[in-house]
Amino acid sequence: MKMNASVRDSKAQSGSLNRGKSFFVIVIVLLLMANIVTVGFLVYSYLGREDSVQQFVNEYPLLDPARNFVAQKHFIVNVQPLREDLQALVKEFGESSVSLYVEFLNTGANIAINPDIYIWPASLAKVPLAMAVMKKIEAGDWNLGNELVLLPGDRNEESGSEDSPLSEYPFGTRFTIEALLEELLINSDNTAYYMLIRNIHADELNQIVDDLGFDALFSDDGKVSAKEYSRMFRALYNASYLTREHSEMILEWLDESTFDDYLSHDLSKETRFPHKYGEKIDLRVYLDSGIVYLPNRPYLITVMVNGQPGELLDADRERAIQFMRGVSKKVYDYFTAD
Repeated sequence: MKMNASVRDSKAQSGSLNRGKSFFVIVIVLLLMANIVTVGFLVYSYLGREDSVQQFVNEYPLLDPARNFVAQKHFIVNVQPLREDLQALVKEFGESSVSLYVEFLNTGANIAINPDIYIWPASLAKVPLAMAVMKKIEAGDWNLGNELVLLPGDRNEESGSEDSPLSEYPFGTRFTIEALLEELLINSDNTAYYMLIRNIHADELNQIVDDLGFDALFSDDGKVSAKEYSRMFRALYNASYLTREHSEMILEWLDESTFDDYLSHDLSKETRFPHKYGEKIDLRVYLDSGIVYLPNRPYLITVMVNGQPGELLDADRERAIQFMRGVSKKVYDYFTAD
């Protein structure tokens, strides 16, 4: 059956119209996508300019630019009630056994208890080592993909991942620097520490002290205080020593630590806490330091404890654990209160 000419013409016009509509829709979509990309590029370009932040906060050009993005209620200055609570906890535990430091990062308001008491750092020494390694990478001497070889003198079985500590690998095994840093900071692996420290010159470690003015970080016998050690985390938070990329990388690894016996035990699982713990049971030393990232209210906390020689080791450690958890809860509750 043949189609009537007028019907054919009508259908042809309809098909042409539909194709025209489809083409028009496609053009509109493409234009919208182009506009989105253009706007995104313009925003990116604007934010990428060195003077963009200053232009954005032009209303208050003499103030810290970050001040525009955090509400006034999150700028806590008065920490005296918290100071008194912590002093009471320390007095009850034993004043000569504790070095403690807390700093509210928005304002710098801080609490330092026994800042002149220096304690053996144990695994806290792994953070400055990681920073020295990253500085060597930034200088172009190493890259994260370079490999180091496990030698007999590197092996140490006291710490590391429960599933696969580096100490269980055969001598001659090669590990990338990135893998060693991950094990060093996430699992506090001592074998990773010895592999890295063997390949770092003392001058490269001292560079951190010199560049950041950490003259009082270590005592003559290699001990640290809570206040001085806390400056290490502040340098990472502000990216004042390493680039933002590498400061972030170190903090991300520290945030993956699964150790929660001390300060992180009662924090909510949603609260990020990049931290480094340390303990030396035979010396009765228990330590934890890091940054608690409360929404708009980040704070730095470091607690170092010397145990009591007269107590059994397990009882001594448990006593230190309860003290550190009590300190952490007091600080957390204070900074989360309205």
